[in-house]
Amino acid sequence: MELNTTKSDLAGLKPGKSFCIVTHNISYAEKLMTDVISLNDPYDVLSIRPDNNIGIEEIRKIIDFLTFSPQGDSKIIVVYEADKMTQEAANAFLKTLEEPPSYSMIILITTRWNSLLPTVKSRVQRIFVKFVPESERLNDFERYLVLWNSEFEERLLSGDYEILPEEEVFESEDILNQIMSIKELIEKYLQKDIKEYVKFISRMSKLNDFDFLRKFAKVIAWLFFNRDEIRIEEKIEYLKVCDEIQKSKLANFNYGLTYHTLLLGIRGENL
Repeated sequence: MELNTTKSDLAGLKPGKSFCIVTHNISYAEKLMTDVISLNDPYDVLSIRPDNNIGIEEIRKIIDFLTFSPQGDSKIIVVYEADKMTQEAANAFLKTLEEPPSYSMIILITTRWNSLLPTVKSRVQRIFVKFVPESERLNDFERYLVLWNSEFEERLLSGDYEILPEEEVFESEDILNQIMSIKELIEKYLQKDIKEYVKFISRMSKLNDFDFLRKFAKVIAWLFFNRDEIRIEEKIEYLKVCDEIQKSKLANFNYGLTYHTLLLGIRGENL
């Protein structure tokens, strides 16, 4: 069963079932969850937020949590980025998803419905919630970022971000500043001669940080899509690489090769 809606109409979800909320970004889903979670005793709510994968330990934690009756009316389990479940974790979760205790509600959150295993999809009711940013006041890249993370919207509208010096981009803990600076950095070096550009690639290739690579891939995917000088067939191939990085459950990338591939590709024939 599937429900499509443009607003948070989730407070009426009933216990004894498993649901999957599909939306454009996880931060927007967190806002949607506020009304659902606020109705319950905090001790009856368990949220799973993966740094990388959702493994068997997280599923055991859920099963243990459901072993005892709630202090209030019901228990709620929210699993953010459910598409990051390993196959082992998903297999261990299937029985609980299919038959959660009558006093519990399991809510999976994902931006990648198609990345969930078919066995998981068949055991949940899908709820698609559309997010619409204030597009009239944002440029194309800003709208793209807001669809990725709705928390960026207010800061982008107010111009509350800064472009960082190159030496600070890689270490910044401010995600929006980092993302806007990555775009500025790539665009700056695309205008440089090939000698400077190769040096830039060499510096990037030494970054073995998977979280940074994901942000980089998100930015460069947009640049690939919008560069008219790159043939459509080539765009598709490079966008596939960027998508694989985003949906990967493991940080098992050859960083040097990945940065070389994407940065040489975005340069096109201007080598």
